[in-house]
Amino acid sequence: MTTFVLVAEYRNATDRMFTLANAHFCACVGNDERRAWRGSAQHHLAELENLSCKRASERDRRCFSHASRLLRERIAMVSEQGEILSSKDVVGQA
Repeated sequence: MTTFVLVAEYRNATDRMFTLANAHFCACVGNDERRAWRGSAQHHLAELENLSCKRASERDRRCFSHASRLLRERIAMVSEQGEILSSKDVVGQA
């Protein structure tokens, strides 16, 4: 179900996904941290990917789409045990 939010909240959600996909993912050290990051990222993605905004610009929508795609790709890079999967394994999951 789509949840409509204000533009500011839509942009904050975009920023949150980019931060999770870039800063938080890259800060993980070891499998335990990556496993915890993966669970958190999956939770946030499920919460945020159904957001929409009636007054968002086309640029806002592109950025939101890019952020959610990037976060999904990062999640796919990490196994349930927190190990980094090879690119061959990631393609096989998609």
